[in-house]
Amino acid sequence: MVRILFFGGLLIGSITLSAQTLYRGIVVDSASLASLVDVHISIKRGNRGTVTNTSGSFLMSAKPSDTLLFSAIGYHTVEVPLMFEEDALFILLREDRLLLSEITIRSTRLYPNQIADRTKAPPRTLSLVSAFGSPFDYFWKLEREKRKLSRVIEENNRTQTFRQVITDPDVKAIMMDDHEVDEETYYKLIEQFNLKHPAVHYFTDPDAIMEALHGFFEKFK
Repeated sequence: MVRILFFGGLLIGSITLSAQTLYRGIVVDSASLASLVDVHISIKRGNRGTVTNTSGSFLMSAKPSDTLLFSAIGYHTVEVPLMFEEDALFILLREDRLLLSEITIRSTRLYPNQIADRTKAPPRTLSLVSAFGSPFDYFWKLEREKRKLSRVIEENNRTQTFRQVITDPDVKAIMMDDHEVDEETYYKLIEQFNLKHPAVHYFTDPDAIMEALHGFFEKFK
């Protein structure tokens, strides 16, 4: 008789746990107690779900053995086992706040002025072809000096943008202000920059030169 009652109790409990119950409730913010709209409610390891309405309320059919999951963007997900819950639920969701480390954003000020075309025409010199016809003229002292001057002018023409940027008083003021260096340190850094980055001397874009300067000052100031 005892055994029959025991198995009977188990059978009744099993039927109770498998029976569907209509759960109703409301979901609110844990801090303000404001009703939360569009909170997603689903059965854990199930495929059914619903959402809260404009007043934060919901209706959901589930078994007492189920666990409900409450999730919403910006809030921690909450799991509610229904085993010992009433059919009326009051759910509080806690806001999920992500604290970021403080960062400082610094803008890079680029070249503020207009680049002027200061190219010069090199003096006319004898070509190597002409040297075969007139070797004396080609190796004449004046002709040699003209060739030297021509190479200097060509080099100046190729580096004119860099020289305009690097000697501009406005650039000096920008670099000293942005990187908080005094005049003496500024000139020391410019000297190091010229030695370490000779390729920048031939840049024709003043903004690219400014970006290279800012990067160097930021690293070595």
